[in-house]
Amino acid sequence: MKTVLERASAYLSRMPVSVSGQGGHTAAFSAAVALVRGFDLPEQEALPLLCRWNEGCRPPWRENVLRQKLRSAATTATRPAGYLLEAPPPSRNGKSFSFSSSRSANRGPQGGQGTQGAERSHTACSSSLSSASPQSHTPPPAAPPAEDRAWLRASWPEFHPLSREDILAVSKLRGLLPDAVDLAHRHGFLRIAQVQDQRCLVITEGTFAQVRRLDGGALHNAAGDRIKARNLSGSQGAFIGQGWLGDTTHVLLVEGAVGLIEGLAAMLLVDTPHAWSVLAATSASSRFARDPGLMQRLHGRQVHVVPDNDASGRDAAASWLADLQAAGVCATAHMLPAPCKDLGDVFHLPKTERTQILNNLFLP
Repeated sequence: MKTVLERASAYLSRMPVSVSGQGGHTAAFSAAVALVRGFDLPEQEALPLLCRWNEGCRPPWRENVLRQKLRSAATTATRPAGYLLEAPPPSRNGKSFSFSSSRSANRGPQGGQGTQGAERSHTACSSSLSSASPQSHTPPPAAPPAEDRAWLRASWPEFHPLSREDILAVSKLRGLLPDAVDLAHRHGFLRIAQVQDQRCLVITEGTFAQVRRLDGGALHNAAGDRIKARNLSGSQGAFIGQGWLGDTTHVLLVEGAVGLIEGLAAMLLVDTPHAWSVLAATSASSRFARDPGLMQRLHGRQVHVVPDNDASGRDAAASWLADLQAAGVCATAHMLPAPCKDLGDVFHLPKTERTQILNNLFLP
């Protein structure tokens, strides 16, 4: 698992650089605040990290200016010391997860890899995936015309940035470290909105937006049924997180919009030598045929699929792997061991088991 310095370095590497004339002073001060307040680093440890981040700034800041920003951040920033280090307790809905003695039955052909490792298939789907028919899904209802979706999106509620309290609330609710939530927020994937008279977290990119109550309570669909997440009317998008792709060589593909945050949190916990990004399918019915441009962008990268551990998740992964491999993209499936239904459950496992799963996923 990463040390505080390694976590701070990974966090800073994903913060926007300072560009003259485009809020450069604010960006540099925000980076300094993250180091000396968020990760509670002394100046002598924070300065080398800030200097490394400074190499991408246009133009770079002089070292004496960086020192000044660190000192100013330490004395004037209002955020409490260590606010990015606060780890919520490892539980979900009051329950702790641990592997049962029968978990080896779900391990597949792993040999001596260990009972906690995520199962892998390097050249094709595992047998449990390949036996599932990608056509077994009930087709989703026809989407309204593009002009109607645009009209519906115009009625979306106003989105607002997350406060520090919001970031901590999301991290506690999902069992994630705050730095992952904060990074997703800084990159524009997380916002706050008032929906159904409730304060909600918005997971969004482009024309897609999904809302969840910030307190973990239920929303209601059009039929009045209770649901945990709701796509805003007019939402359109099969895969989100594309703004993170950049020049990364490895891509983690997960199911569910909230998987975008969970994937980033997992990535930040492992000291991997590769440049990773995270894609989240907005539903199990998402297909690359709805976004052919994305398939082109995945060429030359290694895509690692982590499906939800249920029938619909395995069906979805079988379809994604078939499409990726048919297009010549290197793709691998990683099945999570029971009792984990999705990547979010991994964070609630004991540390040794969680570490083994994440290392097997992100390390060569």
